[in-house]
Amino acid sequence: MDMFDFYIPEKIFVALSLLILVFVLKRIFWEPVIRIIDDRRKGVDDMLQSANDAQRLIDKMEQQRAHQESYLERQASERMMEARNRAGREYERIINEAKVKAHKIVAAGEEAAGREYQQVMVKSREAIISLALGAASILVESSMDSEKNRELIEAMLKRAGVGHG
Repeated sequence: MDMFDFYIPEKIFVALSLLILVFVLKRIFWEPVIRIIDDRRKGVDDMLQSANDAQRLIDKMEQQRAHQESYLERQASERMMEARNRAGREYERIINEAKVKAHKIVAAGEEAAGREYQQVMVKSREAIISLALGAASILVESSMDSEKNRELIEAMLKRAGVGHG
């Protein structure tokens, strides 16, 4: 037998055996392998879908975080401005209160100084009158007869505001 001899029944047998082998292999191995591959593909697709869903959720949460952060920054800024305004108003109130108290203290000091001045003036007048009366009494004792001395004493008493009695 030569290599180029063509023996049909043997070739048919080989072809049928090959077809049966392919059919059996397809039934036993190919379909389960395809199912496994499809299951894995479906699993991978599900994981990709889950990953996409997770990424969308992450993006949405990031947007919410950014929005919340912006909102909190605005709130903090508004509260800071409000606190500054309140502090400014409190500062003005304290300054005005201090000015009123200072004005009252100055007015009370001026009033007390005025009273003291009046008291000093009254005491000074009293001392001057006392001295004048002392001097007048010495003059009167030494020269009681002199009419001129009497007139001087009376004029002095009138100027001092002491009535003649």
